[in-house]
Amino acid sequence: MVQAEKEQETSRTNPLIWVSIVVVGLILFIFVISDRGSVGTESLSLQDQQEQAEAEAETAADNVEGQINRDLLVPPGLRAREFIDKIRQKGKPYPLEDLMAKASTYVNEGSLADAHLTFFFAAREGHVEAMMMMAEMSDPTLFQSENNLLDQADAVQAYKWYKRALESGFEPAKPRLDNLYQWATAEAKYGNAEAQHLLLNFN
Repeated sequence: MVQAEKEQETSRTNPLIWVSIVVVGLILFIFVISDRGSVGTESLSLQDQQEQAEAEAETAADNVEGQINRDLLVPPGLRAREFIDKIRQKGKPYPLEDLMAKASTYVNEGSLADAHLTFFFAAREGHVEAMMMMAEMSDPTLFQSENNLLDQADAVQAYKWYKRALESGFEPAKPRLDNLYQWATAEAKYGNAEAQHLLLNFN
């Protein structure tokens, strides 16, 4: 009888022990896994931060290497002014063909301000080809912004330079003047103030 009661108590105790073991095991498992997860997350976070810092350092280095030193840039037109000053110092007659060659070089380099100043100086000094260049650059009937030294056409300037070229004996300037007159006549009817102003020069 006593032995039967002991066996019954043992059978009741055994499940409690196993349940306790399982619960303790679960608790330990949860704590261990969460700790490992946090460590892994921290290590990943540190790795990400390190990679980001390295990327930023590389970007900064690239920016320094590719940075333009503004002090080294030549202002537009400066080279032409220096070249013209040297020519002036040597006195007249000016080497106009050298000026034209230099202006062409500036055009090829994309130095539009330098090219324009050089053409202008040569035209003012009587070079007919330079006069025609100045006129054609300003001519609204020929103007194309993508390959012009000027930002916009100027009909009055075109007239001025065609007229000077014609007065210098360059006959091909005459049909250009006639074409400019036709443009001004047509545009003046639509209220184009520039065209109306230009027509005053023809009268």
